[in-house]
Amino acid sequence: MGKILTPDASRVMDGLRDTGYTFYTAVADVLDNSIAANASKVSVVLQMDGNHKLNLYIADNGCGMDAEGLENAMTYGSRRREDQHSLGKFGLGLKTASTAFCRSLSLLSKTEDSDYSKVTWDLDHVAEVNEWELLDGEILDEEIDLLEDLTDGGSGTLVIWDKVDRLLNKDYKNYQMAFNNLVNNLAFHLSMVFQRFLDENYTATRNVEIILNGVALQAWDPFCKAEMRRLEDNSIDKSGTVLVGKTKYDLTDELTNDVISSCKVEAWVLPRKEFFSTQDAYAKAKIKNTMEGFYVYREDRLIYHGDWLDIYTPDPHFSLLRVDLSFDSSFDDFFKVDIKKSTVTLNEELSHEFENFLKVPRKLAEDRYRKGQISTSTQTSRDTHAPSNTSIDVIAPTLPGQTPSVTPIPGTTNVQVTPTDGTHTFTTGTIKIVVNQDKSQTRVIPVPSIDGGMLWEPSVNEDGKHAVSINMGHSYYQKIYAQNKDNPNLIIGMDSLLWALAEAEMRICNDETKETFEELRNEVSRCLKKLLSSLPDE
Repeated sequence: MGKILTPDASRVMDGLRDTGYTFYTAVADVLDNSIAANASKVSVVLQMDGNHKLNLYIADNGCGMDAEGLENAMTYGSRRREDQHSLGKFGLGLKTASTAFCRSLSLLSKTEDSDYSKVTWDLDHVAEVNEWELLDGEILDEEIDLLEDLTDGGSGTLVIWDKVDRLLNKDYKNYQMAFNNLVNNLAFHLSMVFQRFLDENYTATRNVEIILNGVALQAWDPFCKAEMRRLEDNSIDKSGTVLVGKTKYDLTDELTNDVISSCKVEAWVLPRKEFFSTQDAYAKAKIKNTMEGFYVYREDRLIYHGDWLDIYTPDPHFSLLRVDLSFDSSFDDFFKVDIKKSTVTLNEELSHEFENFLKVPRKLAEDRYRKGQISTSTQTSRDTHAPSNTSIDVIAPTLPGQTPSVTPIPGTTNVQVTPTDGTHTFTTGTIKIVVNQDKSQTRVIPVPSIDGGMLWEPSVNEDGKHAVSINMGHSYYQKIYAQNKDNPNLIIGMDSLLWALAEAEMRICNDETKETFEELRNEVSRCLKKLLSSLPDE
């Protein structure tokens, strides 16, 4: 039979003071518990007396805790909450976040059915007795007043930081200014982290009022959606905030392949300074390269921001691009969410997926940064390939050799091909039927993506004309086509080559060779992507 080893109380508590919290992430981590307790109001009070002694109080009107609940909350590794989508994760945040900055942590709480109870972790006492001894705290009148100002005598909890020893350096020459900066920075951080809870217009989660030193906080939206505008004809004003990319990734059960949950990814390009509605709106947007990149939301709570998750390095040319990555707790292991819920880690496959997704948004963001304008890829593609469509449409009927008959099979995505070489008619799904909204795209049809990541595939438009679909998401399109859109002769040459390859496939392939042609396109597309990997986007 094994032995039960009790860890050294003082060493563990002191060691867990250095888990990497900043003051702002620590306060936000404590507030998670208030939101998990279904609070509709949270009041944060940061005080400093004449001797520069600091105290922090966080009161909420949540469900509260009785004596047993308080003991569980103060246990390092408390019991898992019944709600699997709670903001809590490991049962450590309250303790590790608080003691990172104070040596005395107290909880005062009551439920609708129990009276006030108070418990205290005092690190000096733990060091003296070297035991996991939780103290019964003395309930002070001013603490009850702080809590009842928010709860009107109902249920709620008050978190108390005392013996704050790691917040402001005692050597500050202007201690009051440093304190004021601390409060202002905390206000912004909480407005950013709990934006979706503070925003009354965001209905996917419940609203919570957060008050700091008597002032109600306002939501800070990193994507500046208030700057999304429409023109008189109801078209999107491309000088405002524009959504330039959107996708989602499913988390599936390995056994049943059922979708467990999905995470969404949205790329937003913000306006340049001169196109913000007001100068105040521009100032609040905080446009700088330290604020670009991913904004990662777990259960609608921001846990990480202002970085490219090791896919790219910060660059002022992309300071207008911000990416919303939102998921629930089902993805915690997938994204390797850390103990502080303050960062995520991407595996190699997902990094590659995000890199491909971001190519077009980054190009559009850089264009706006440099030129003050933005265009959608569909508009660029239509204009870019217009000369090719005209040229091929005129010349195609005069080409030597006979064109096979390609007929859509109703109710399916397959076509029936009757070759001109006398072999029998066959059915294939590798030639795509394209119902094209733009009637001018008769021969060259740019599409957002193609199955398997291929650069091109043979297509037949609704008029029966043989066409080629070209994958705008492929790196060849991004790095060759997009960069040479102002060179019509080069574009016509590349379009003609791909159309000729597609046409040759339709003319030559048969029931036995159709898979070989598909493998050829797949291999060529893969090789091109590898060959172009070293080329810059511009």
